[in-house]
Amino acid sequence: MRRALAGLGLALAATVLAPATPASAHPLGNFTVNTYIGLRVQPDRLLVDLVVDMAEIPAVQARRGVDGDNDGKVTDDEGAAYASRTCPEVAQKIDLAVDGRRAPLRSTSAEVAFPPGTAGLPTLRLTCALVAEIAELRGEQDIELVSSAFTDRVGWRELTAVGDRATLVTSNVPDTTSSARLTAYPDDLLSSPPDQRTATVRARPGGPAAPAVAGAVPGARVAQPRGLDAATRTFTNLVARQQLTVGFGILAFGLAVGLGAIHAFAPGHGKTVMAAYLVGARGTARHAIGLGLTVTVSHTLGVLGLAVLTLFASTLLPAERLYPILGLVSGLIILGIGLYLLMDRFKDRQETAHAHPHGGAGEHSHGPLRHSHVPTDDRQLSWRNLFALGLAGGLVPSASALILLLGSVSLGRPAYGVMLIVFFGLGMAAVLVSVGVLMVKARSWLERLPQLGRARRLTRYLPLAAAVVVLLVGTVITIQAFVQLVAVI
Repeated sequence: MRRALAGLGLALAATVLAPATPASAHPLGNFTVNTYIGLRVQPDRLLVDLVVDMAEIPAVQARRGVDGDNDGKVTDDEGAAYASRTCPEVAQKIDLAVDGRRAPLRSTSAEVAFPPGTAGLPTLRLTCALVAEIAELRGEQDIELVSSAFTDRVGWRELTAVGDRATLVTSNVPDTTSSARLTAYPDDLLSSPPDQRTATVRARPGGPAAPAVAGAVPGARVAQPRGLDAATRTFTNLVARQQLTVGFGILAFGLAVGLGAIHAFAPGHGKTVMAAYLVGARGTARHAIGLGLTVTVSHTLGVLGLAVLTLFASTLLPAERLYPILGLVSGLIILGIGLYLLMDRFKDRQETAHAHPHGGAGEHSHGPLRHSHVPTDDRQLSWRNLFALGLAGGLVPSASALILLLGSVSLGRPAYGVMLIVFFGLGMAAVLVSVGVLMVKARSWLERLPQLGRARRLTRYLPLAAAVVVLLVGTVITIQAFVQLVAVI
């Protein structure tokens, strides 16, 4: 246990020092379904090497279909049965044609494995050997492969083609796999992963024999989880090995608070919008607490809801499609609040101009005392807007928190997992509330500076600046979510 705690401490430190480091053996995300298809052209048949690599979330969903007796464990027989029925199904989604004549594929072997993934959850690796018998190649002939296998899921899609005692005269796909058959994803392609669905080659008989299909490249490094994901994995492994005593439960909940606090420092959760809104709309510490708690509650409920969807209704709406939808809703809410604040700000300025056509922003003096009858900005800060903003900030659930909950469920401790997520949320709340209160105090300190002169005049523009910031952030989130949604539709 001491070693595990030491490892968790190192992982937490790494999270603080490098929170943006890629996290997991599936660098494209915990929701991805990745495919590799290797076409091998022989003089009298076509071989297809198909590999499917499911990250943690889709693997959890798929295992529910693998576990035939629903006892929470997958036996070798259950795995073999899943592979033997899935490979022929996938083969039907790969169309092969030689000079326009269809060459149907059949499965000759099928294997499935469940390599360990993030937070103790399994991944899924399905390997299928497919073959299509064709007439003997004569002269140069065109061969086309079109795959629709798992194209409805986000992920890496790679195609290769080689000639085996046949020569490929032309080919629109490479002859080697850049990912070692989905075992080592190259860093330089992560920003624009391959999305190859069609291979078109022209082949003729004759040529050297091709080497056997390579598996993992010797010495190839698979990306290891880092940052918050590494801390989450270490923490879940620690929970899995320990008995749930009162003392360990208190320790685990305390560590969950720490993970939530670190997660709150990562990009997202509307901290920029929170700060701008509270400063510009003259929020109080009470408003900051309400806003931080609203973000936390909406985030916690989102994690619980997404876990239920993942386990019981994933076929209705896959999580990778739900995320951009939630992001789009979040962006539109923030965008609407920004527009409201901006219109309200201009309305205030118009009222001020009509009420005080002369003088700076309605200021005047009675002897040595100078003051203003301009309406204050307090009326802009409504609890309805504040709760809407908090909802938008926590609407997109954290994948790390979801992995933590699903990991606990896989260990047979769902109630314990829910409690961990609640304490994870409390850690988030502590950070978000602190950020909000700090912003409120900073604005108050700025306004109390004696004889600020120019700086004091600048505080008059804080509400307008806040409205612009909220509007810009909402616009950026909306555009990003829309682009992501279009990509997965």
